Amino acid sequence: MATTYLKKVNGKLQSPYYYAVYNSADGKRVSKSTGLTKKRKAQRLATEWELGEIKLSKGKSERETEIQEEFKRFITKQNRSGWKQEETIKMLAKIHEIGSGEKLNIPTLKRYLAEFLLSKKERLAQSSFNSYTAHISSIARVYGVIGDKRLCELQSDDLKKIQTRLAGDNAGRRTTRNTVNIRMVVLKSAIKDAYNEGLITRNIGLAVKPLPEDDSKIKGAFTSDEIQKLIKVAPRHWKGMILFGADTGLRISNLADLKWKNIDIDNRLIKLIQVKHERSKKKTLRTVIYHLLSDTMLNYLKFIGINKTGYVFTDVVPLPRSTRGGQFRSIMGKAGVSTKIEVDYQDEPIERSFHSLRHYYNSNLTNNGVSQDVRKKYTGHKSDSSNDIYTHIDAETIKKELAKVPQTEYDWGVAQ
Repeated sequence: MATTYLKKVNGKLQSPYYYAVYNSADGKRVSKSTGLTKKRKAQRLATEWELGEIKLSKGKSERETEIQEEFKRFITKQNRSGWKQEETIKMLAKIHEIGSGEKLNIPTLKRYLAEFLLSKKERLAQSSFNSYTAHISSIARVYGVIGDKRLCELQSDDLKKIQTRLAGDNAGRRTTRNTVNIRMVVLKSAIKDAYNEGLITRNIGLAVKPLPEDDSKIKGAFTSDEIQKLIKVAPRHWKGMILFGADTGLRISNLADLKWKNIDIDNRLIKLIQVKHERSKKKTLRTVIYHLLSDTMLNYLKFIGINKTGYVFTDVVPLPRSTRGGQFRSIMGKAGVSTKIEVDYQDEPIERSFHSLRHYYNSNLTNNGVSQDVRKKYTGHKSDSSNDIYTHIDAETIKKELAKVPQTEYDWGVAQ
């Protein structure tokens, strides 16, 4: 029980303040000045101090019991399922949290993705960094409570849940599997970095397989009349985007990022590496491709003013990549060009987007007798099967080709 006294030496009072004597949480007897001259008040304060130590001692005892129970659960789980490093890290983090009341400074997925993005800022071109930013923003929009999990607590199933949510994201519209796979490549790259840095003991991204991309390959082509309608209603720099897309088959990202240094006005050539090849780690796959600068394209460049540096389509390049497709769809609506068309080889209508200009370009080459090897060279396709997806042969070309086959006459008028 707490008591109070006035401190004296050889009968001489040493201080006007009462001292409190009470038991501390670790069982030791403690003496401490109350700073009070009234005994009753000093006694109340001494009692409060002792009650606080009793509460602290009880909490400490409860924490010790909780730590022991946590350790027992850990040992039981390890004995049943085998010894796993990541479970040990989780247990140590939990015990630290119980003992100190504070979480270990192990980054959450949310925090690590932010740090991962910052680490890329100095190592990537601005356009690539913008792409990473857009992909991580999309991931952050769907991860929910998974984002608050510490890295050591993450499982492959958590990443699979994010993958599923990404496939259902995009404001009610179904995101293509190709886009989901690109975003998951960024997420798994961050997880791999965390593994290499020793923040996690297993690269959990390896167990997450990409989605099949059949859904993103079926696109319809535009007609030349539809392209003319699109160019007519499009804003100034979108006119050039559509024109160059139809005459080169380049993807929307390549065109948005097109720079004047990629254009050789004197020799009338465009020289660049396609956007998909830029992402390849194998430099041998980063093939430089060329496109001819047509009269119409050259006249357009003269109209907007030829420069030596900077981006060509300056009104388009600052737009977030996720919004460019939406802007083009608005142009389609204004031009009266349908986003879906019926085809005779498929029951369901097929979609059209800016990427349909790439289909138009490849089909235009085909219908004018350009061989598939040459088509692959200028579209950047690595296989015949990939190029076939972009090939829409018109009826006249089919009739001309099949007319070359010798006809055999059959007597169909025989009696039954």
